[in-house]
Amino acid sequence: MYIKKLKNEKYQFILKYQDREGKTQKASITLKGNTKAIQKQALEKLKEKVQLNLNKADIVVKDSTLNIVYEQWLVTLVNQVRNNSYTSYISAIKSFVKKYSNWNIRDIKPIHIQNYLVTNGWKIKTIKHKKVILYSLFDYARKMTYIELNPVNNVVLPKHNSSVEDFEISENKTITYDELKIVLEYCHKHNKNQRLTLIIEFLFLTGLRLEELGGLQKSSVDFKKQTIKIKHVIDTKAIGDNSRKLYLPKTFASRREIYVNDRCIEILKWFFDNSLDDDFVFTTMIGTTVKQSATYLFVRNVCEASLGKQKNRKYNVHMLRHAHISLLAELDIPIKATMKRVGHSQESTTLRIYSHVSQKMNDSIMRKLNEI
Repeated sequence: MYIKKLKNEKYQFILKYQDREGKTQKASITLKGNTKAIQKQALEKLKEKVQLNLNKADIVVKDSTLNIVYEQWLVTLVNQVRNNSYTSYISAIKSFVKKYSNWNIRDIKPIHIQNYLVTNGWKIKTIKHKKVILYSLFDYARKMTYIELNPVNNVVLPKHNSSVEDFEISENKTITYDELKIVLEYCHKHNKNQRLTLIIEFLFLTGLRLEELGGLQKSSVDFKKQTIKIKHVIDTKAIGDNSRKLYLPKTFASRREIYVNDRCIEILKWFFDNSLDDDFVFTTMIGTTVKQSATYLFVRNVCEASLGKQKNRKYNVHMLRHAHISLLAELDIPIKATMKRVGHSQESTTLRIYSHVSQKMNDSIMRKLNEI
């Protein structure tokens, strides 16, 4: 306790203490005089005041609902993850928060989380994603002393036994150049959306992520050097003004400058000549930024129409990135060069895609073995 002299022979007695979160707080009381008896009286009153404050904090913590903790968690989360990840986090556990919103967070047990995750018919990948986000939420609650233990730690996920179909889908997460030509021919023949058709081709030839393509600025294109600089991304799920916000790429390695071939230059010039925006290279027919839902739907529809529906194959935008990496593997491009081109920071990520051996690579292996 320390003492500050005030006017009119009054003194302020101040006692420092730590709250439940470990933060330093102060309790104070003002009395007339500064004798030893008054000091003793002040110290007793300050201790009572500190205990009262701590008890109030305990009451707030013990009576807090999931919704209160959830709103606090969101405030910290917004500064920790990218905007599209933030939106994804909210969406992933929206139904859980709605169901248990008014529950005291201490009353939510592992069994409640377990039932939520395993009884809704979600795929194991979705369940794991939701579990990670719920862990983050409840771990925040633990650190803030709302709860003593994180209930997500005791959740047991069902063991996933991969089927032949799962394996085949995993092996078919790409598209060959010959298949791409069939898709493009179909789009031209049936007068499909020209912008999206060119975007499909550009993604195949560059390996860009959709958010990287969407965020490409005109100032980042160098026609003379035939290069583009990947410096920004957009949230392809956002709407309104938020759809134009620029963010840093996924990782440090994702910030890069890459060479583009002659066909890519032709596509870029077409978008410049038919520009509907002063800054963004790739836009929709009405001048808005590229949208994930519309692009994914277009890719799926034109691929199924031209290549046929297949039970063990799912067509999506990201397969074009895998296709580009597989193409580089066929061309015997060193893995380090491939990593730099596509913005991978981990070699294991690139190798996992390299593992999808194409028919051309198999033919090459057979030919070389027969030459022995």
